[in-house]
Amino acid sequence: MNIQVERQENHTARVSVEIDATRFQSAKEQAARQLSNRLNLPGFRKGKAPYRIVVNFVGEDAIVEEAVGLIGEQLYIEMLPQTGIDPYGAGALEDVETDSATPTFIYSVPMQPEVDLGAYRGTRAEYTVPDVDDALVDRSLRMQLEQNAVVEDSTRPAELGNRVTLDIHSFFVIPDTEKLMDDAGVEDDDEHEDGDEAFEYEHDYDESDMYDYIDPTHGEHFIHQHDFATLLNNDYEPIVGFNATIVNMNIGDAKTFELSFPDDEEDAELKGRTVKFEVTVKKIENFTAPVLNDDFAARVTAELEKPLTLLELRMETRKDLQEATESRYKSEFGADVLEQIVLGATIKYPEDVVADEINRAMQRFDQQLRQQNRVTLQDYMKIAKIDINQLYQQFRVHAVRTVERALVMRELLKVEQISVDDASMNTAIEVIVAAFDEAQRDSFRSLFEAPQMRESVVDDLLTDAVMERLITIARGEAPELPALPVAVIENEPTLEIVEPVTASSETTTSNTPGQGE
Repeated sequence: MNIQVERQENHTARVSVEIDATRFQSAKEQAARQLSNRLNLPGFRKGKAPYRIVVNFVGEDAIVEEAVGLIGEQLYIEMLPQTGIDPYGAGALEDVETDSATPTFIYSVPMQPEVDLGAYRGTRAEYTVPDVDDALVDRSLRMQLEQNAVVEDSTRPAELGNRVTLDIHSFFVIPDTEKLMDDAGVEDDDEHEDGDEAFEYEHDYDESDMYDYIDPTHGEHFIHQHDFATLLNNDYEPIVGFNATIVNMNIGDAKTFELSFPDDEEDAELKGRTVKFEVTVKKIENFTAPVLNDDFAARVTAELEKPLTLLELRMETRKDLQEATESRYKSEFGADVLEQIVLGATIKYPEDVVADEINRAMQRFDQQLRQQNRVTLQDYMKIAKIDINQLYQQFRVHAVRTVERALVMRELLKVEQISVDDASMNTAIEVIVAAFDEAQRDSFRSLFEAPQMRESVVDDLLTDAVMERLITIARGEAPELPALPVAVIENEPTLEIVEPVTASSETTTSNTPGQGE
């Protein structure tokens, strides 16, 4: 058996396996016997017809096809350990050349991803946690007042100061494609009526966008929520003019209207965009908040050993907000640093890795469609008028990003020698369990005896540890890495890295003594 391996640019290996002609002839004879067992050949019992009779009856091509099926998988199993390839998944038989004296089986084998992080420890970014200002503290205290307010049902039309419960279905209005085409200098033609195909409106979705905000009938959702409770005051409205539009509506009233974000909107992705709302009023309530004073502070902190004064409540609220702000900032900062490292890394992987991630994403999307909209993924494609290939491409951009981030994270775990011990895992489990009532804790604790639950905890801990390390790297405070133990280096599996095949690339040849030389 003669084996040749070519590394391809798509991070797959093309493996050619030449076998002895006698082995292939034996496979053909076995194939003829199997075919004879399935055929009614005049003058012969099943399985007893000579080879030449079977060939005359079904043809040489049918015999070869059957023979390839008989030995193709066995050849793959035999040759793989001799190639030095670390496969990502199962290979595929792409072609069989039977014209020469030595039949050749050609396989395509996806290789394990490879990541070169480059000079990732030189990544730097300014780390400045924003301070919580008085306005944010005031807003948090107002929210506490609202949670302790006296609420009474009202039958009068909604007015400012009321709390209203709404069903909201809202989505961004897709821009006028003809106008956008004119602005962009794109000419329409007969094949692109109304500009639907000539100009495609794009939005950079992340995974949560794809699952939560795609509506197969209208487009990208803004707010889609039933029993949405909101105060009609100046502290919050989803878009300027929303509260004023709800004023004077009665219970049971439905209204459709459009509002646009102003040109000075801070969020650049929202600036100037128009949202169409479909709103139904389900409940109107009079809302009387308590007075913000020491008595209120003492009431809401009565469970403490010493209830707080209003000043102490403000200080405690600021502290909690600052901790939450720092936690959110650290998460966003770590994600930004990871993105920088991903951009600077050399990442190689076969398309199979992306395909697997897309399939998982589609399965999650299908589950969410069934739960939220009571439709299937097939229904979604019919409504959206797209086929599976178009849907695949919609998911692909995010899948590539997910794959590359995951591969870099995995490499960082190895290079930075980050691990989680049993003590840390058990501590994390106890933190989770402690959030439940004491009577329920033993039941919830038992859930973590399942391997998949413990693995989930480990994954979360490893992710947190990597993000913490990324922060120290970007701040120039990362600890010096200890040298790996010699035993670890000696036992670590090696992966042969060969540049992608070019016109001048050489092939790797492996000969098994005594076979097909």
